[in-house]
Amino acid sequence: MRIIPETRQLRARVEQKGIPGYFTHWEQYTRRYLRFQAGEQILTAGKEMSGFYFLLQGSVRVYALDADGRVRLLTLCREDKEVLLGDVEYLTGSCSPNHVEAVEESVLLLVPFDRERMETDIALYRYISFTLLRKMEQASEHVIHMVFQPLSVRLADYLLTTSDNGVFTGRYTDAANYLGCSYRQLMRLVSQFYREGVLVREGGHIRVQRPDRLQELASSEEPAQE
Repeated sequence: MRIIPETRQLRARVEQKGIPGYFTHWEQYTRRYLRFQAGEQILTAGKEMSGFYFLLQGSVRVYALDADGRVRLLTLCREDKEVLLGDVEYLTGSCSPNHVEAVEESVLLLVPFDRERMETDIALYRYISFTLLRKMEQASEHVIHMVFQPLSVRLADYLLTTSDNGVFTGRYTDAANYLGCSYRQLMRLVSQFYREGVLVREGGHIRVQRPDRLQELASSEEPAQE
C-alpha cells in the first residue's frame, strides 16, 4: 500500500462519484488516497477499521476463510459501481468481518473515522442508510440468482462482470466458490466454453472471444436444473 498525493484526476473522480455530497461538511474531513497493487491486502478480517473506504479505480474482492482455510468469495467490486467499505463497522464499532484484496492495481479514498464530527452529520447517516438498504437488496438478488439460474447463466454473468477489456484474470477456484459449485463442475463448463470458442487462451491470459454469447446466456431466464 502506498499513500499517493491528491491529483486533479483523483479529485475529478471523487466529484464524479458524488462522494463530497455524502458528507455535510466535506472539506472538514481528513482524506487519504491509497494505491494497492494486484493481490495486496486492503483489509484483514478481525482488524479494526480506521475509516470509510471508497473504491475510485480498479477492482477488489471481499472474501472470508473457512475453518479449513478455504476461500469463500463473497463479492467482487469494480470501479464502475458505487463501493463503500466500513459502513457497518462504523455503526457497530466492530472489526472488519471479511478480508478485502485488490484484484488489480486499485486506488481507494480513505476518510478516517471522526466520530465527534460524524455523529452529527445528517448527510452521512442518510448515505449509510441508503448503502445498507442497497446491500440488502443486492444480497437478496444474488441468492435468487444462485438458486434459480443454471450454472451456465451464472458463469456467463460472472465472466462478463469480472473481465477487464475482455480479459479474465481471476481464479477459477474463486469463481467456483462464488458461484456455489464444485471446481470440477465449473471446469467442465469452462472446457465447453473453450470448445465453442467463447473463451480463448491468449498470452497467459483468458480472453472472452464471444461476449455476445455470454451476454445471451446471462440474459436468459432458464430455470436451474443442476
